[in-house]
Amino acid sequence: MTQYSWATCPEAVREQLSLLQDRLLNTLEGNLVGLYLHGSLAFGCFNPERSDIDLLAVTARPMTLEEKRRAVQLLLHSSLTPQPIEISFLVESAINTFQHPLPFDLHYSEDWRERLHQQLADDEWLHWNDFTRRDHDLATLITVTLARGVHLYGKPMRETLPAVPQEYYIESIVRDFEDALQNIARMPVYFVLNACRIYAYLRDGNILSKDEGGSWGLRTLPATCHGVIEQARESYRGDRLDRPFNSADLDYFAIYIQEQIQNVLS
Repeated sequence: MTQYSWATCPEAVREQLSLLQDRLLNTLEGNLVGLYLHGSLAFGCFNPERSDIDLLAVTARPMTLEEKRRAVQLLLHSSLTPQPIEISFLVESAINTFQHPLPFDLHYSEDWRERLHQQLADDEWLHWNDFTRRDHDLATLITVTLARGVHLYGKPMRETLPAVPQEYYIESIVRDFEDALQNIARMPVYFVLNACRIYAYLRDGNILSKDEGGSWGLRTLPATCHGVIEQARESYRGDRLDRPFNSADLDYFAIYIQEQIQNVLS
């Protein structure tokens, strides 16, 4: 399966993102400060059969309830045409200077689709501004965006996104590793490739995509881990039909990589 970057992706993906940007500008009426691409499309390992479009949006001020309602309606319509969209909206003044976990103003992903659709139908959206929500993952998302993201609109990302202290980035990625470990049976491909890229950062300081993490693991980790990594990478790339992992091999890899991560952290 061919993998794409933002420069080489299918025209349908570029059109989807261009239309979303235009409609966000109209919806937010001057409030959008910057829009930045991260994830597989920025890293150059985008697979149209599997990948999301991952975005960070920064606004000048908190969104009004009406802006949030219109933005969610837009995202419910725009996501899956053709790619799923995941986006977090951040308020410029609220994320500078850095605090952990960072607050976010609004979030959309396909995992949130039914919840947001129901909240719009039940008028629960009227309470979206009643409290501040925070996300530990933003330390990771901002770090990788600053390192390898793509500027789509507005101010340069280094003028709007805060530098993340290394200890909070590490806390965020280790937290993600532990969560993925708990869900290894449900998401083995994510666990294996994500674990490789996390260990690559902790050991060598490399900020990698999941695909690059798999390649790093094949170059760096012992041969006893290679079968699981290769299967995960081929599944991620769409090079072969998904098939169940050998549970003993997956368990061995999980125990090995957990020990290596703990050794680095200690």
